Amino acid sequence: MSTKKPRPGIVRDTDIKRILQRYDCPMPYHAVRARFLGSIACPAIDTRPMQVVQGLWDGDMPAFESEEDANELIQALVMGLWNGLTDHQSRNKPFRLTTMRTPADSAGLKRFAQTRVHEIEAFLEGLFAGEDAIDLPETAHQAVQKLGDLRSFFAAFVQFADEPEAEAEFRDTIRNAQKLSYIAEKEINSTVQACTKARRAVLSGSGGGHPSLH
Repeated sequence: MSTKKPRPGIVRDTDIKRILQRYDCPMPYHAVRARFLGSIACPAIDTRPMQVVQGLWDGDMPAFESEEDANELIQALVMGLWNGLTDHQSRNKPFRLTTMRTPADSAGLKRFAQTRVHEIEAFLEGLFAGEDAIDLPETAHQAVQKLGDLRSFFAAFVQFADEPEAEAEFRDTIRNAQKLSYIAEKEINSTVQACTKARRAVLSGSGGGHPSLH
């Protein structure tokens, strides 16, 4: 009788969000997935998923009531989320920022823009892995510079949402913020793909030096 190898259980976004909430993770889910992607792209070849997971709780794993609970968290965050995000190293499977319904009002604009700030910051934190400067391929270097600018734009939208004159411009401002989101996705994917290519070259012994990012 032919027997197929069992597949790992599929971990849904709702399961991951539930676990993060259960263990009081200080980082929201949209930022966690961006942090993981940045860590996956990180040029350091010794980046380990469990170290990144611990970093979500400032270096200390939450207290578990049982080994089963610990395995559930690892299954969700490492086997599920982390491994799923590695697919985005392929140009054919680009990463997408969090989608959300955005009403044309102050709360909608602020929530949208703040989410993008969180995602860009988390991606860069994962990419830099606690360092102030790292060596990056030129394409990634340029993309990171653009992401820094985009983060500033989204932060400005957060502030603008509270301005009295903003009400008449909410619809147009949200539309502009959405356009910038597409650019942010492009730059994130450019960074991931460039770093993936460079890392593979280093591991194969054919890599050269990369320009330092300051």
